[in-house]
Amino acid sequence: MKSSIFILLFTISCLATAQNYEEKFYLADSLVYAEADSIANAKKGYQLYTELYKEVPEKMTFWYLYDLAYAANKFNDLEKGFYWLEKTLAHYREDDVAFIIDKEAQKELYNLPKSPKWKDFQQKVQATIKSYIAEIKENQQELIEKGLGGIDLEKLKSSNALYQKIKSYRDYPKIPSEIFGFIKLNDTLENNFFARVPSGYQPNQPAKVLFFLNGAVRYQKIPSYPTTYMEEGWQRFYKKYAEEYNVIMVYPNCNKQFNWMLGDEGFAIVPKILQELKQFVNIDDHQVYVTGHSNGATGAFNYAMKNPNPFAAFYGMNTQPKVYTGGTYLKNLSNRSFYNISTDEDYYFPPKANDSLVVLAEELQLRFSDHRYQGFPHWFPQFDASEEAVKGIFENLIQQKRNPFPAEIYWECDDVANGKVDWLAITELDTLQPKKDWHKEVNFTIHEWLSYNENDSLVSKRVNKKAFDFPRKSAAVKASFENNRFNIQTSRVGKLSLYISPEMIDMKRPIQIYVNGKQVYHQKANYEREFMIANLQKSYDRKALWIEEINIEL
Repeated sequence: MKSSIFILLFTISCLATAQNYEEKFYLADSLVYAEADSIANAKKGYQLYTELYKEVPEKMTFWYLYDLAYAANKFNDLEKGFYWLEKTLAHYREDDVAFIIDKEAQKELYNLPKSPKWKDFQQKVQATIKSYIAEIKENQQELIEKGLGGIDLEKLKSSNALYQKIKSYRDYPKIPSEIFGFIKLNDTLENNFFARVPSGYQPNQPAKVLFFLNGAVRYQKIPSYPTTYMEEGWQRFYKKYAEEYNVIMVYPNCNKQFNWMLGDEGFAIVPKILQELKQFVNIDDHQVYVTGHSNGATGAFNYAMKNPNPFAAFYGMNTQPKVYTGGTYLKNLSNRSFYNISTDEDYYFPPKANDSLVVLAEELQLRFSDHRYQGFPHWFPQFDASEEAVKGIFENLIQQKRNPFPAEIYWECDDVANGKVDWLAITELDTLQPKKDWHKEVNFTIHEWLSYNENDSLVSKRVNKKAFDFPRKSAAVKASFENNRFNIQTSRVGKLSLYISPEMIDMKRPIQIYVNGKQVYHQKANYEREFMIANLQKSYDRKALWIEEINIEL
């Protein structure tokens, strides 16, 4: 936010000729945060901001109002400082207003916290937050009770009736264009999310959903409550094309401990939000997607590797295609597609490594594609040229639909918490056993990495490192089904489970299961009511509605 002296001189010289409001806002910001002649320039910036407030009050955002308070604090006008801080509270949906009373803000607003009014202002902020959180949770619960989540499943005594009721359910409530919600991470900690609903959404029509995962997860903080902040700035084009293509955008929050990349504690964030939304939003279970930038793109790749079940396809911009919490089992991409957007000046993952990955994916017949943009660094979304890339994501995703009943499956894992893909789950590893010949490690060597030197110039460094890590032994399965017969080959698997849907089999005939050439099961499928209810409540997935789980011990 703080500008350099060079920018200051430039902006002052342009002040007289500024022709549009964007330029004026930029000038005001530069003056307020100027380090040279700071008090005098803060007064100039304050004056320009107040003129803008009169001219275009609808354009005054949370941060512009905060800038006014910051400027007044600089020239020690406490009355004006508190006046504008009060104004920021009306913009609580844009940004977490808890910021204006936290330690960082108190350092910036160094005069205001000395005032006797500060304590009263803190209490007002806290009361605003408490009231708004209660309002969000009340609205969220009201929508759930009006939708699928409000059905008393226990009243449906017939298993077949339960199945048909869920499959045919369409009675969803009307929803606002902005959805703010909470989920539980554990017994004591909550997370929150924001969703933008396009104007074309109709409660009686299934909707496509795209999750956007942010980057820089090591530096994120879960806000007090969800805001619209995440759809602005670098994400601006997603908002535009989601409206055009009639896609619901969902923005989860995260922090260093609970996120989609660095640890398994936060890996359930996206599935939990999806489960919550499906209780009152008519979501097409076959058209849910995940995208992101940087760490968020790596997060999308992690879901493709470890839990693709609720999703149809994955997208990443400036991705490092690697699993940080275990092995990167690339052949798992045989189950879903990953659409990658890379730039030739990216230090996060080098372009030549992306080229090698594309070649390897083609050899293995995996669904990984790379779309290269020349002349751009890692922060590609900052540039207007990224609009074309974002549009490409939407053009692709509308063509992608999930099939939870594929005739063939390959799945590999080193942790049974992420052992399920579609209708098959590895529930116990047996890594003391030798690998089968077809169960091979897939990797490649990276020889060049880009980085910035002390002069802030991009340079190439020679390296000799593997793209993926494999800290633990894994188990793998190759499986297929046709005409009620399941054929399964295993490697280092101790136990597995099959999930059965009437859409996969003929219910009038017995299921035959062969594991490593030996028949281990021969029975008709049943509608298991308690299992159906428990499984439904985990995901509220109406199109992958499993009626029975068959457990097999090898």
